[in-house]
Amino acid sequence: MRTQPASSTSRSRNATVPENRSVARILDVLDLFLDGGATYTLKEVSERLGIPKSTAHGILHAMRGKGYLTVDPETKRYAVSLRLVGRLTATPAVEILRQRGHRHLERLSATLGETTKLIAFERTHSVAIDFVDGAGPLKYAVTLGQRWPFHATGGGKLYLSQFDDDRLREMLSERQLEQITPQTVVDVDALVAEVAEVRRNGWARQREEIHEGIAGFAAPVVDRAGKLLAALVVMGPTARVDEHADRIVAAMLAEAQALSVEVGALSPEADAEAVLA
Repeated sequence: MRTQPASSTSRSRNATVPENRSVARILDVLDLFLDGGATYTLKEVSERLGIPKSTAHGILHAMRGKGYLTVDPETKRYAVSLRLVGRLTATPAVEILRQRGHRHLERLSATLGETTKLIAFERTHSVAIDFVDGAGPLKYAVTLGQRWPFHATGGGKLYLSQFDDDRLREMLSERQLEQITPQTVVDVDALVAEVAEVRRNGWARQREEIHEGIAGFAAPVVDRAGKLLAALVVMGPTARVDEHADRIVAAMLAEAQALSVEVGALSPEADAEAVLA
């Protein structure tokens, strides 16, 4: 069906429609919670967005009532709810990955004793869609729906490895890369070189780029066409991860390949390192 060109009357009408301030503020609050997966108090929401506390309270109260946010009764900190995470990730592919991926996370965590997580990709961030805590008191803690910028994570570097160097430089130059820790790579040339190594290896790593003292590895989970769907990640204290790096990478690649086979992407004989070729 052919689309008729808009008339000058409709264009002028659209151009003069004022922004609905109430709706804009609600979306600002939603973006605040989704960008980074952090928790906030009423005061912090008000200060960060520059809106009155009474307005912030009304929005938070409504979002909590709808089940989009939860609040800790002791700390009074609000966080994204599992219901909202589920709605945001409720695509067939992601749901299949979550359903079929959990046992792989459990098996990997039981084998290695470290925290494992399954991440999907949204705009400029990796998003935790499932996880299994590691054993013992020293472990990397994850929350469902938590988000991390691509340049600072193993899973994010897997995502970036889909693009050639020229396109990657263009993408990385569009915004300033955040220096989250002293180890976060924010130099474009250095990051392009690291992503090139990810392509060669078929897996990625991050070393204290999100949290000091925490390192990890990421392996790709792909669809039938070889397109990256998600990443299987292992995280833990740097010293422990470094000591068992070879064992972690081998086990992680095996589980990522097995999950890809389950979603119908690979033949069981396929080389796990070839999924990014």
